Amino acid sequence: MPRHSVYSCNAMLAGYAHLSLAAPAAEIFAAMPQRDLNSYNSAMLALAGGGEMRGSLVLYSELRHTSPSLGYTDHTFSALLVSCAGLMDRDLARQLHAHLSHLGFLSDIDIASSLVDVYRKCGCIADAHRLFDEMPVKDLCMWTSIVCGYAEDGQMSPARQIFDQMQKRSIISWNALMEGYVRHGQAAEALSIFKHLIKDGLQPDQSTFSSALSACAAIGSVTHGKQIHGMLLQTGFDPSVIVLSSLIDMYSKGGYLAGARQVFSLACQERRDTVLWNAMLSALCHHVHGQDTIGLFVQMIRERVKPDANTFLLVLTACCHCSLVDEGMNFFDLMTKRYRIVPREDHYVCVVDLISRSSRSCDEVVEWIRSSQFGSSKQAWETLVGKCAINGNTELMSKAEEHLAELGSPK
Repeated sequence: MPRHSVYSCNAMLAGYAHLSLAAPAAEIFAAMPQRDLNSYNSAMLALAGGGEMRGSLVLYSELRHTSPSLGYTDHTFSALLVSCAGLMDRDLARQLHAHLSHLGFLSDIDIASSLVDVYRKCGCIADAHRLFDEMPVKDLCMWTSIVCGYAEDGQMSPARQIFDQMQKRSIISWNALMEGYVRHGQAAEALSIFKHLIKDGLQPDQSTFSSALSACAAIGSVTHGKQIHGMLLQTGFDPSVIVLSSLIDMYSKGGYLAGARQVFSLACQERRDTVLWNAMLSALCHHVHGQDTIGLFVQMIRERVKPDANTFLLVLTACCHCSLVDEGMNFFDLMTKRYRIVPREDHYVCVVDLISRSSRSCDEVVEWIRSSQFGSSKQAWETLVGKCAINGNTELMSKAEEHLAELGSPK
């Protein structure tokens, strides 16, 4: 690499930091014969933004111990805070808090606000709230972080209290409250928040609409869901795949499968990624349309959309609904051999359900389960016992109970 001045190297580092390109930034930094504080700050930020959080921390340690005369700026600690948030390391967050306090940088509202957000991302909402309370001045980001932290933790009462105290609210705080209510079984509250948001003249974004539709799905309200869908159409809002998936889910769980089909069929080809196909497969599976689920999966493969683990779980569930043993086993082989997807326990439970109905010998079935990844799983054997009881396969049920006993499980 040709020799460049510190100024030109710093310009390149700043560009890499802006683009979150860790590798070229590290290469430039390592080759610099001389470095100033801007060199360290930009390199740390590039590494942190590019996912090399530990590398960013190493550079800070080097700055402290080999070049202490260069000092620090708020940019130094901005990079450190990005690294700490990415690592989600509680102990590191607390050490950084003490360090910032010692150096007097917590008087910088941006640094303090970022630290509150780091605590939130580390799951330390109590630490975040203590720091929040200590700050004489609080910016919008700080308020929003506290609301998000409590909502993510399922503490909806303090989340709402903080939200109600906010003189100014970002759409992020509204969304956090709605998502929290939906996630923790208070869908009606989420819809109430959505109505207030619209009344206050705020513009909903993708997350807002997704949460509102998820709330409708949770309570099975197609009426409210259609109103929100109408709002999307009237405003010319361009829905993301997540919003389209939420629409499909809302219509499905509200008992209006035709609406779900229509949303899927009208989605442009570019939007039909794995997430959207899975949403439609889930809708069909939810309504126990096993053959249609399998047919849609075949269409998905023909259109060269790559299935994931959730796709195959839905297809295997459909095979269980239709008692399609051989087809289900073929799909399982397709998942593991062609797509190299490692089965989860719920995949094996579906397959166990299928093979309990098969014409295979008891020894074949038992050996298949024993040699699988979940051969020592009580759930797999308990599923087999339950399915055999339903199907009247007493011989296989007896063998399954023997293996349960070996695992120390009650029969």
